[in-house]
Amino acid sequence: MHRLSPGSSGLFGLLLLSGAALADTPDRHEFSLDNGLHVVVAVDRRAPVVTTHLLVKVGSSHEYPGQSGLSHALEHLLYRGSAKTAPGEFSEIVGRLGGRDNAYTARDFTVHHQTLPGDRLAVALELNADLLKGASLSDDEFNREIEAVKSERREKVDDYPSARLREQLQAIAYPASSYRTPIIGWTDDLQRMQNHELQAWYRAWYAPNNASLIIVGDVQFDVVKKQVEQFFAGFARQPLPSSKAPWQPTAAGPRQITVYDDTSTPRLRMAFNVPSYATANTVADVHALRLLNALLGTGLSARLTTHLERQDELLSNPWVDYQSLARGDSLFEINASINLARPKPLPELQAAIWTQLNALKNTPPTPAELARARSRVLADRVFAQDTLEGQADNYAVTLGSGLPVSLLDDDSVELARVTPERIQQAARTYFTRERLAVAYLQAKETDDE
Repeated sequence: MHRLSPGSSGLFGLLLLSGAALADTPDRHEFSLDNGLHVVVAVDRRAPVVTTHLLVKVGSSHEYPGQSGLSHALEHLLYRGSAKTAPGEFSEIVGRLGGRDNAYTARDFTVHHQTLPGDRLAVALELNADLLKGASLSDDEFNREIEAVKSERREKVDDYPSARLREQLQAIAYPASSYRTPIIGWTDDLQRMQNHELQAWYRAWYAPNNASLIIVGDVQFDVVKKQVEQFFAGFARQPLPSSKAPWQPTAAGPRQITVYDDTSTPRLRMAFNVPSYATANTVADVHALRLLNALLGTGLSARLTTHLERQDELLSNPWVDYQSLARGDSLFEINASINLARPKPLPELQAAIWTQLNALKNTPPTPAELARARSRVLADRVFAQDTLEGQADNYAVTLGSGLPVSLLDDDSVELARVTPERIQQAARTYFTRERLAVAYLQAKETDDE
C-alpha cells in the first residue's frame, strides 16, 4: 500500500454518513465500453464527494511459484512515475484538490482508489487511465521501491509473530490452492524479483478488459459515462493469461503447525476449509456460514465470548472470521489467546472450542439466538457502507471475486430464509477434523531446543 496523501479533514468529515440514510439503495448503473472496461456508477448525493475505485483483477492468487509478491510490488511501483506524472505526483495532485488516495492488493484483485470533491471526478479518471496503461516502471524506481516492499514485509510479517502465524496457517490450510501464497510475497521471492518481471506482469494483466471502474458519489450518470469514454475508450482490448479459480479439495485431512516466539501471548488459530459464494454448491450454505460466524464470534453474546471467555475464563479475545466473497474456496477461522490470569495449554483451549462447535452440531440454535445473529450480520453490512468508500469497497470485493454487484441486494431476505436446522446442518458438514488446519503460537519448550 502506498503512502496516504495529506487530504482535507473538512472534506472527509462529510464522508461519515448515518446508517439510517442507507435505507435508500443508491441509484446504481452498469455499462461496459467496447474494449471490455466494466463500469459501475452508484449515485449518492448525501455529500458533495465522489470516490473512484479502479479494480484490476490480479492478485497473489494469480502468481506462479517463485514469483510471489508481483501484484503487490507492482501496486507500489505504479505511483513512481508515468506518462503524465512524476514519481509521487499522483498523490500530490489528489492532495492539492482536497482529496485522498490509496491502494491495496488482495488475493484476487488490486484496487487503486481516490476520493475527491464531486466536481473533480475527471481528474481521478484521467489519473486512473494513466495508471492503467501509462506507468513508467523504470529500473531506478524499481530498485528503490522493492527495498520499501522488503522493509514492509520485515515490519509487518517477519517481526510480527501473529502475522507469521497467520501466514503459516494459510500455507497449510491451502496445500493445493494458490491462496497459500502471501500477498506481500515470500522473502526469497522478493530478494530475487527483477523489474522485467513486474513490467511483464503489468503488460499482461493491466488491461481494460480485466478492470472495473467503480464510481460512487454526487455525480450525474450521463456526465460520468461521457467522461469514462473520453479517458478510457482509446485503450485496446487484449488477450489475458488464463487463471483457474483457487479451489482446495475438502478432504485434505487434519494439519497443524507451531510458530515459536518467547515474547508473545500464546494463541491458536483454527481454520476449516469451506466454500465461498463463488464455489458453493448452494448459496444457502454460505448464508449459514455467515450466520455461524456471528453466532460464535460477533458481539458480547457470541458463544465463544459468553462461554469460554466470560464464564469459563479459558481464553481471551476470541474472534471468528469467514470471508464469503472470494474467487475460490474460503476458510472459517477461529482465533483466540490464552487467559494470562488463568493460563491453560493451547490444546485445552482447542478442545474447549470443539465443545462449542459440537454443541451446534448436536443442537440447533434457538430462533431467538439466530435472529440476534442475523441482526448482527445485517448491522455489520450497514456500518461497512457508512461511507462512499465503504460502498465502493463492497462493490470491488464482489466484482473482484467474479460475482455480480447485485449479489447481496436481497441479503436480508436471503438470510431470513436460513433456519436453525440449516445452521446445524452446516456445522455438521463443515466443522470436521478432515477440513481443519491448526496453528499454535507459543514459547519454545526446553525439550525442543
